[in-house]
Amino acid sequence: MTTYRKKLIEVNIPLQAINKESAKDASLTHGHPSTLHRYWARRPLAACRAIIFASMVDDPSECTDEFPTESDQNAERNRLHEIIKRLIIWKNSNDENILAEARYEIAYSVARNNGENLDAFRERHKNDPKAVLQYLNDHCPAVYDPFCGGGSIPLEAQRLGLRARGSDLNPLPVLLTKAMIELPPKFHNQPPINPDADPTGISADMPWKGTAGLADDIRYYGRWMREEAYRRIGHLYLKVELPDGNAATVVAWLWARTVPCANPACGLQMPLMTTFQLSKKKGDAHWIKPVVDREQNTISWVVQTDTQGIPKPTVSRTSASCCGCGTAVKLAYVREQAKAGKMDEIMIAIVAEGSRRKIYLSPTDEHIQIAQSPEPLQRPRPAMPDNPTLVSGRGYGITHWHQLFTERQLVALTTLSDLITDVHHQITQDGADDAYANAIYTYLSLAIGRTAESGCSFTWWENLGEKIPPLFSRQAIPMTWDFAEANPFSNSTQNWMAQVQWIAKVIENFPVSANRGEVHQADATTTRHAPDRPIFVTDPPYYNNIQYAELSDFFYVWLRPLLRSSFPELFGSIMTPKDDEIVAAPRFENPAPRFEKLLGKALVQMRQHCSDQFPTSIFYAYKQQEAEHDGRASTGWETMLTAIVNAGFQIVGTWPMRTERAKGLKAGINALASSIVLVCRPRSEDAPVITRNDFIQELKKELPPALEKLTRIANIRPVDVAQAAIGPGMEIYSRYSKVIRVSGEIVPIREVLMHINNEIAAHLEKETGELDPESQFCLTWLQQHGYMEGNFGDAETLSKAKDVNIPTMNDKVLIAARGKVRLLKVEEYAERENSEDMTAWEGCLRMVWHLSGSENSEGISGCAAVARAMRDFESAKRLARVLYDYYEKRGDAESASDYNNLVTEWQYISESMGSPQPEAPTLFENL
Repeated sequence: MTTYRKKLIEVNIPLQAINKESAKDASLTHGHPSTLHRYWARRPLAACRAIIFASMVDDPSECTDEFPTESDQNAERNRLHEIIKRLIIWKNSNDENILAEARYEIAYSVARNNGENLDAFRERHKNDPKAVLQYLNDHCPAVYDPFCGGGSIPLEAQRLGLRARGSDLNPLPVLLTKAMIELPPKFHNQPPINPDADPTGISADMPWKGTAGLADDIRYYGRWMREEAYRRIGHLYLKVELPDGNAATVVAWLWARTVPCANPACGLQMPLMTTFQLSKKKGDAHWIKPVVDREQNTISWVVQTDTQGIPKPTVSRTSASCCGCGTAVKLAYVREQAKAGKMDEIMIAIVAEGSRRKIYLSPTDEHIQIAQSPEPLQRPRPAMPDNPTLVSGRGYGITHWHQLFTERQLVALTTLSDLITDVHHQITQDGADDAYANAIYTYLSLAIGRTAESGCSFTWWENLGEKIPPLFSRQAIPMTWDFAEANPFSNSTQNWMAQVQWIAKVIENFPVSANRGEVHQADATTTRHAPDRPIFVTDPPYYNNIQYAELSDFFYVWLRPLLRSSFPELFGSIMTPKDDEIVAAPRFENPAPRFEKLLGKALVQMRQHCSDQFPTSIFYAYKQQEAEHDGRASTGWETMLTAIVNAGFQIVGTWPMRTERAKGLKAGINALASSIVLVCRPRSEDAPVITRNDFIQELKKELPPALEKLTRIANIRPVDVAQAAIGPGMEIYSRYSKVIRVSGEIVPIREVLMHINNEIAAHLEKETGELDPESQFCLTWLQQHGYMEGNFGDAETLSKAKDVNIPTMNDKVLIAARGKVRLLKVEEYAERENSEDMTAWEGCLRMVWHLSGSENSEGISGCAAVARAMRDFESAKRLARVLYDYYEKRGDAESASDYNNLVTEWQYISESMGSPQPEAPTLFENL
């Protein structure tokens, strides 16, 4: 059997710090790789960086020659945790000192595993970052993501100095990952070639380090395209006259779709409006008033600034109504009219640039006529997928991608596309070679992709932020009734140069020093790009959550004409490949079994080619989706676990990760982890078989100590315990080739998860039994009466059973008066001084109040003061877990989140007390 050293990720990682930074990731904008171009379900950079680092670095418990005692090992593990905590902060992403430190730790572990003389290694590499980078290139396995998607994992592998490798079947993510890890390193430290640039960068106070020169050229040639495009089609984007006679640049034209009114006596084209409000900005609110002219049977629009008389929406999810006569129709009528070609649009307002504010104006005849005048000479011809749930417009007669754009938008996009060829010629004229010209050409092509997303007729005007959000706020294209048409030549929301600036800023933030990466278009079930046993870190697709290929066609129809000569292997087909896509899409026969079969094949490929010295890490988006097939209920989660085990992996750890954007601070603290990272090792080919009964006995022996460390030392949040406990539980199950019943039938994953949950429940019972008697009394009283009054006689009976004294607890945890007893509520502790020798119950509820943000609460410092007055301050954390479980089972999410929050903040409470930090534990070792 192959021997290896356990890595940090198999033992312990600073999970809370990683989750904290990961939760911020979706709100980061300028310079963040996600803003290079749209792709769906990207993993947070902080999580990817931490997982890759922790997968490469040896855990100190495996290095007893260097760290002989448990104390030495804990101290070294804490040191490595501190490196991770600094490494994952967004502002440190390109801090060369921090990156050099992290790269050295990885290289040192590689040298240790290669049996090198570590003293000689230190001597040669400790203070030489370039030598470390070269060492990693020459001696460390590549990190490979066969489902590279948005490229987060390969990018972070490259940032850490590793050879990064990615592949995907879909050409769009392959292109985007190439733009992040293949192209930039080729032009490191190269000055820009545009005629306006200072070759040295000294005049701009920035030498052309890393990709700064490339970013400068992208901006320059993006401006060149803008100026040339405006020369060609600027007449279609007139300024608008203001009431004072001055002219202003238009930010956007606002439109509403229309269908004929069903009332024959009316005859209006009725506008379908989800809102009449143009701006909800405080002190500057505007709305648009429809004025019906019955003589002409038309509607004109008048901007209003008061807040009285705003009409209700004229379209909803089920019906629509005419603002002229009030006739109401079912949405089926609107759909019928649209399919008959009778849907039109009407301009309802113009938004113009003002001095520090937007100006709202009524449409003018001139602007209406100009908007209706363009005739594009070309347009994307491919049809959309026949999937109304993906593209809602399919239900309204919209069958081709070009129908998502107005005629003027098509003219703008095709004009910019034509200029791409011209700009390539201009770049080479200015002295660039073909490779460099192609790189700039590629990035400016991505700007056209960004412009298509923000410049189509399915975007809307966000009246609170006064801007146009991009199209894909979710993984579909919903029907948009009132839409915003951005001006690509404005200086405001979604203009052309804004798209170019977004891309240039991303380029500037790529690593200054890195080893080169490689990306391929490949099917993960048959890939040939892992012959050298790389380290797999990947984020596979999840059933039918996102239909990547069909969504990608929105961009593909614009990018293919531009890039098929530069990337013929990616853009040879008319549309993105879909037949082999691993997704449970409705277009396939038996989609769920098909998905499971293909995912299983991909995992077998990974098992056959993975490194035997480093673990494989797999992200899984945790969404319980019940499905029925083959006569049994299943879930995506069980399917993933089963596929991993059946592929020949042993699951040695599970780490709950918050990888999606939280809706508010408290939601971020208390939300269920949206992903789980499964840490795997190849299972031995001669792994034994075990019976169900023997497996349960091993689970009962090994899981409780692991739960003890998860909950008491590692501060895993209560909401995440069930997910985190799967790691040590599945480690036991998957170390065997089979777990079988007496009949020979294999024990399914679902039953294993049930047994793990039973052990969690037993652990909670144990924690309850360890509470002080007063707290046990309070918990039992809560279960019987809540915070309502109960009879004193009942309380007296319970107190004798728990061996406590009610008068002693009076006014500390309960109120006893007039023959009644009730527990003190959390908020009632605000007016009471801390008791001496405080119980777990009083301490826990006082801490919850301090963290509530209520008036006079003192946050972490208040909790620390409470903890100092307690008999055993750790007992408050144990009780918080018990109370979280109690409220969660009752469906009281708000109360449950309060106690989850307390455990989440426990590390900071301990630090505020001045107490030493718990030593980093070993969570998943066999105990």
